[in-house]
Amino acid sequence: MIIDRIEPFALRIPAPNRAPNAPAPLAGGDLCLTLARVTTREGVQGYGECLSLRPAMQQALFATIRDAIAPHYVGKPVEQKEALNLAARRRFASFGRSGTVLNALAAVDIALWDIAGKVSGRSISTMLGGARRGRVPVMASLDKYDHAGRTRTRVEQALASGVAAVKVHEASLEVVEEARRAIPAATPYVADCNNAHTLADIRRDEQRWAAANLLFLEDPYWPPEDLLGAPAMPGITIGMGADFGSAEQMAVYTKAPSIGVLQPDVCMLGGLSEAARALAMLAAAGKTPAPHTPFVGPAALASLHMLAVIEEEGWFATVEADDSMDPYGFGLTRWQASLAVPTGPGLGFDPDPGFLRRYDCAKE
Repeated sequence: MIIDRIEPFALRIPAPNRAPNAPAPLAGGDLCLTLARVTTREGVQGYGECLSLRPAMQQALFATIRDAIAPHYVGKPVEQKEALNLAARRRFASFGRSGTVLNALAAVDIALWDIAGKVSGRSISTMLGGARRGRVPVMASLDKYDHAGRTRTRVEQALASGVAAVKVHEASLEVVEEARRAIPAATPYVADCNNAHTLADIRRDEQRWAAANLLFLEDPYWPPEDLLGAPAMPGITIGMGADFGSAEQMAVYTKAPSIGVLQPDVCMLGGLSEAARALAMLAAAGKTPAPHTPFVGPAALASLHMLAVIEEEGWFATVEADDSMDPYGFGLTRWQASLAVPTGPGLGFDPDPGFLRRYDCAKE
């Protein structure tokens, strides 16, 4: 089955309608999605996605898919998807082994897995080794508020929606502690600091971070290489790795005693071909995988399949969105207790064509 054409899509989706009395996040704005549709000569289509979020990054990814990745793939067999992924990684290695090129590569690679599943009649989770569960619990992933009161209010609204876990994107320990006061002790809670601190900062307040009783503390400090030589901190499980571009990069950090959780991101890894390798490596290393899921499109479905096949139960972190931002119409963008893992062939769903037309900003 030969790849005939690859079409990138740049979608600009209006900011979600927030709950009544919902506080405004620190940085709002429209949601930018960058998708790719791959069509074979036989007319089979598959969809993929890369992580873009903001207009400037979206423009770069759209051009990279169209002008760099697509020419590498058109005319090649879908059945060689893993070999094509590896060849692309080698061809563009001089531009870095993580970042924009691999992120763009992911959109095409995910689409090829979607096609392969549709042709064989198998779901992605089946292709990854078989689903261990049919539903995945939802973690509400909050925007950054940088304010204790506003963050707590939004946490309370998230909990009222019935989610199974909560994640905040806050650097301030005081804000993290205030959110903790609203979250029942048995509810999993993650704080993502986005590398805001130094190791000395975390060490200074080590007892307070431990008292927050976090499922894991995500990306706590910069540079992350300091984690490699840092001893484990009692009561603090560190999670990181969503920015890695390969299983090999992630493997280096499996040896760090301070890191308990590693976060494969299907887009930053360059697609499902490399994500499958990363999951196998983490299982062999005995490290807990927590797939990174800041998506609402095909990458979100791919991540659900990844969460379905790992041994440990994980959470799908649903970003702040609403039903109007769902390209599929089955509640993927809704805060709720859990999400069903798609069982249809490939990713399980195709984006609504009307949704793609409505929010296509590349044609503006």
